[in-house]
Amino acid sequence: MYPVDLHVHTNRSDGSHNPAEVVRKARAAGVYVLGIADHDNVAGVDEAIEEGRSLGVKVIPGVEISVDGGEEEGNRELHILGYFINHRDPDFQALLKKVADARVEQKIRQTKLLQSFGLNIEVDEVLTLARGVPGRIHIARVLMERNPGRFRDIQQVFDEFLSRKGKAYIRRTFYLSPSQAIEAIIKVGGIPVLAHPGIYHLPEDSRKLIARLKKAGLRGLEVSYTYDKNHPYKGASKEFVEKLIRGFSALADEFGLLKTGGSDFHGEGKSIKIGERGLTWAEFESLLAQS
Repeated sequence: MYPVDLHVHTNRSDGSHNPAEVVRKARAAGVYVLGIADHDNVAGVDEAIEEGRSLGVKVIPGVEISVDGGEEEGNRELHILGYFINHRDPDFQALLKKVADARVEQKIRQTKLLQSFGLNIEVDEVLTLARGVPGRIHIARVLMERNPGRFRDIQQVFDEFLSRKGKAYIRRTFYLSPSQAIEAIIKVGGIPVLAHPGIYHLPEDSRKLIARLKKAGLRGLEVSYTYDKNHPYKGASKEFVEKLIRGFSALADEFGLLKTGGSDFHGEGKSIKIGERGLTWAEFESLLAQS
């Protein structure tokens, strides 16, 4: 386990635990520096910081912003992490609200499309379960509960309906570009980092994307990540994951980028533990010294 985990989610996006619970789980796991990086919102940061103070856990204000990768990436969604942000900045919060509103609208349309396939699911139930910014996991959980026997597990829901190739895939009506997200993060004093780069490309195929993002102001790569627990490498060998991590570490050095790491903990629904991936104390101190 790592003492520093810079990528965890709460129930303010698609995690299953509230911010205080996540901090308590981190402390119990021996994690003393925690990056709260909910999707497209910062609603859980203050609660996590407050709980962290009482438990001796340093909470780093963060966010994970969904962006349109552009024509170069086939317009697929990329994720830009922002660390050490001024999460209370009103302009930043307004921008995130615009992104989050597009996410909500997308999930409503997806839910209605699922209804057209004869599945038992209600929009209000999805939004109530989400509490904040709804994710695909909220739709999947409602489908599992309301349609007993239809799906063997949540992965089948994703594969059949919610993945990019699924029957109910719907693109959002609004995205920030990578450069817009990077600029917004920098404007509030943050460090923009490309999340889980191996999900988009293998290291040897990543140079064009990384070069383009660095030109836009990118300052880091999420080098350490739970690739073996996430699509498209779920179940991959330890050797393969370590090779990926070494490859992106070398690319970070090549491009002069900071190195971050985290578990991408969500709680229930994924077998990922807080601190499963992250940074050692020496790596975190190096990050602080360079940032």
